[in-house]
Amino acid sequence: MKIVKIAALVVAAVTLAVVTAGAASGFSASLTFSYLAAGTVGTLGVSAGAASAILGGIVALGAVTALSMIAPQPSGGGSQTKWKADPYAGVPYVMGRTGTSGNIVGKRGSGGKNTYEHFVTVLSIGPIHALEASFANKTTLAFPGGNGTPPSGFYSTRVYQSWQRGQTPEAAAMQPLVGAFPGWSATSKLSGLAATLVSMEYDGKGKNTLTTEPQMFWILQGVYVYDPRKDSTYPGGSGSCRAFDESTYVYSEDPHLHGLTWAMGRYQNGKRVCGIGAKLAEIDVASFVEGANLNDARGWKIGGQVVTRPDAPWSSLKAILQAGGAQPSLVGGVIVCLNRYPRVSLATITSADIMGDCSFAGTQPRRSRINGVIPMYRSEAHDWEMVTAPGVIVADYVAIDGDERTKEVQYSLVQDVTQATQLATYDVCDAREAGPGTVPLGPFWLNYRIGDCVTFNPEAGFSIKALITGRDLDAQTGTVTYTIVSETDGKHAFALGQTGVAPPTASIAYDPSVDAPSADAWTINGTTLRAGGVSVPAIEVDGAVEEPSVSSVLFDIRLHVAGQDDADGWESVSVDDPTVTRKVFNTVTQNTAYDVGIRYILRGVPSDRLILGPATAGVFQTSGDVAQLIVNSKPDSSFAPTAVIDSTGVASTVSISAHNRIYQDKTVAVNAGSITGLALGTYYALFYDDPARAGGAVTYLASTDPDDALPATTAHPGRHYLGYITTPASGSTGGSTGGGGGGGGNVGGGKNVNSK
Repeated sequence: MKIVKIAALVVAAVTLAVVTAGAASGFSASLTFSYLAAGTVGTLGVSAGAASAILGGIVALGAVTALSMIAPQPSGGGSQTKWKADPYAGVPYVMGRTGTSGNIVGKRGSGGKNTYEHFVTVLSIGPIHALEASFANKTTLAFPGGNGTPPSGFYSTRVYQSWQRGQTPEAAAMQPLVGAFPGWSATSKLSGLAATLVSMEYDGKGKNTLTTEPQMFWILQGVYVYDPRKDSTYPGGSGSCRAFDESTYVYSEDPHLHGLTWAMGRYQNGKRVCGIGAKLAEIDVASFVEGANLNDARGWKIGGQVVTRPDAPWSSLKAILQAGGAQPSLVGGVIVCLNRYPRVSLATITSADIMGDCSFAGTQPRRSRINGVIPMYRSEAHDWEMVTAPGVIVADYVAIDGDERTKEVQYSLVQDVTQATQLATYDVCDAREAGPGTVPLGPFWLNYRIGDCVTFNPEAGFSIKALITGRDLDAQTGTVTYTIVSETDGKHAFALGQTGVAPPTASIAYDPSVDAPSADAWTINGTTLRAGGVSVPAIEVDGAVEEPSVSSVLFDIRLHVAGQDDADGWESVSVDDPTVTRKVFNTVTQNTAYDVGIRYILRGVPSDRLILGPATAGVFQTSGDVAQLIVNSKPDSSFAPTAVIDSTGVASTVSISAHNRIYQDKTVAVNAGSITGLALGTYYALFYDDPARAGGAVTYLASTDPDDALPATTAHPGRHYLGYITTPASGSTGGSTGGGGGGGGNVGGGKNVNSK
């Protein structure tokens, strides 16, 4: 599989300046050069000296970039430390010394009242080097008599275990030490799988008996590997280790040797059971040997497991090599290992070597150019769980960027905090490298491979040490196109703790010209959110991103202060996708004015801030607060209901004037309205429902039952009592008007609305 060929896309012409490596540039830029032959100007129509004035947009697909070394995702299968039965998890593959709970593949009860319970647990593809220790509920199980004997201590009459290393074939099947295992026989060998058979005994009449299955856990020394350095048929090797002859493999905790063996694949009875399955001719074995030697010098080891899912062998290879600070790449059908170590430049690329358009990004995008990593690793001291190590924050980079930009990275197969910290430091430094770039060259440059360093010097005033991370060959023209990133020598000593000086960051400064959001694109509103009988104050922003190339939207908020500077007082809230159309801020103070700031991010660069506001947040209330406010409210003196006989002569209409409703915390205007079709000469209680206490156009209601008008009851939490009225009798001209209502006491004419 070849690296995808890249073509440069010229976007715009701007003035560029190459700045010093430590310059405080917060932006990213690209240089595009165009050459057809030695010193010949290409299609851009500018001189070689002016070529750096072109901004190129380029995406290096298929190449290994610095940032691609961060956070590979190994194959799934659930937690390594959880004893579980998952039929879809695949088979564990344990490397180095680590703790694991495996995957339960068989479970049966036997004996009277199911006295015995038997578990078969697969720990790893085998053979493994050793089962070092066994645990039940984090208590060590000691087996004085060895494998297949009862343990000593508390579990001596409760938990029994036999185990196998996973030979192909196994000499005999594991057998339960107590009770029978229905369905298990001498043919149940599980050849090729390291496994345990645990039997647990329950005695309902005994003391200190088991009441539930204890959680089982084991410490293993995992699978064997092929080590070319111990193979006398490999150049420079010495020993009897042979590729694809697993009987000659050796135990090792080296990440690169495990990566090489995974790339070759693991075979049992001539069938591949896991790994990629590449032939030696399809692997750059020398690059893996190089990495193994580096690991020996640095003390880097691997420990942990991946799972043999068919959909993730390449991701698992990336996770394995991550423990050795390396990254795999596929070049021309050959698996290559890109290692981290100080390199010397082997050649210099000048304008005379470039055949066509080339481009080079001045920095990583802002969102990728982190200045800190929070590393996670597997800790034996924490029962082999993934834990967080102290963050690697490079103060010099924070000073350049103006704030911390960190990323949490999981080193899933690293079990040493120092190693995890060193890898995290490498990841921070690599995120600061300039690039990527693509450079088309003549056939002479076919002699260089991925991982080599060259000096990229396309014109006077621009020269950078570059690492080759990708290569593509055009067979018709003989042109070889390299993908390159800058390579800073100082990062190696810094990452390994040999110096305390962070390497400088190379960058290209330019005016990003990112426009702020337009004033009519977004609106702000103070509001109250209601749910479950509780009202919460909030500020709400609605709108849409009007610029299609925006990559994300930043939302900020601050207290509104008259005369405050546009840059002061802001608190960052979130970074959202450009599809966002509504943002709610619900951690605000009631009856308080706020401003909201909105910024767009384009090419990793934030725009100026659009400031909206002020808007005043609503009021916090519980359901009880609202009910009491309704009970204690009343209409003002402008409330005046009247009743007349309508045109039919047999019914009455009650008209209610516009008025104000007075609450303890506010007053709202209520529109006029009427109630029709009421009986003549009849008493009616008057009311309406308004749970939001908003006023306006309400629906007036009447009932001959005073209890129906009770304010803020459970059945009608928003009910507002107005008073009562007696409609005119037949032949009369008017009705008897009741008083204005608030609470449930005696109102209008002495009628008590709390009783009939």
